[in-house]
Amino acid sequence: MADSQEVTKRPNASAITENITEKGYDSPHLATSAQVQHNLEHQHLWTSIMGYVIPGQADDSNTLSKDPQQPPKEPIPLLSGYPPHRVYTHPDEQLYMLENGIREDDLAPERMFVVPTTQGQPWTLRHMATVFDQLPEFKQKVEEQDRSVNPTSVQPGADGLDPEKAEKLAQYYDKKEQARLTEEWGAQRFLLAMVDKGMGGDGTVAYYVVHEGEVKPRQN
Repeated sequence: MADSQEVTKRPNASAITENITEKGYDSPHLATSAQVQHNLEHQHLWTSIMGYVIPGQADDSNTLSKDPQQPPKEPIPLLSGYPPHRVYTHPDEQLYMLENGIREDDLAPERMFVVPTTQGQPWTLRHMATVFDQLPEFKQKVEEQDRSVNPTSVQPGADGLDPEKAEKLAQYYDKKEQARLTEEWGAQRFLLAMVDKGMGGDGTVAYYVVHEGEVKPRQN
């Protein structure tokens, strides 16, 4: 009789749960952000990951505005970091690289922004527009922080480049800056991270590239 009443030992918390607990994230948005950050760092080997929060609109029950220009009421978590490989390259940029003999390994790391969400979470164009509106401000802050680190200093083989390759890279970066201003190689983009937290979900994180505006189709 005593054996049947034996208390089952509680299983140990997962690494993700321990990470969320240690950070003291009591908000579902921040907990999801911590889970995505853990996935990026340990499964996809991202580095220099930073976390931010885009504040939501003040909740005023007397003014239920449906203006699409107003930000959503709930805060939007945001992450950024350096993936080990490029996540996306615009087709025209890829063609320029091929024509000039530039490989991905020749380029400096490129910081990417990620918006953590969960499967089934309401996500509208209003949310996306808010992220795109705020990205320039966050990019400026990140660039100021990265200047002290200077990620180009860890560029693979940067010190051993021949003068011809160094000149092509200099022209590429000039072209990239010009394309950024003209949006020739596409406008802003971020990754939408979606965590499977539904009934029976295993916590898998899927990533989708979200572009601002129209995207030129890639030719195979």
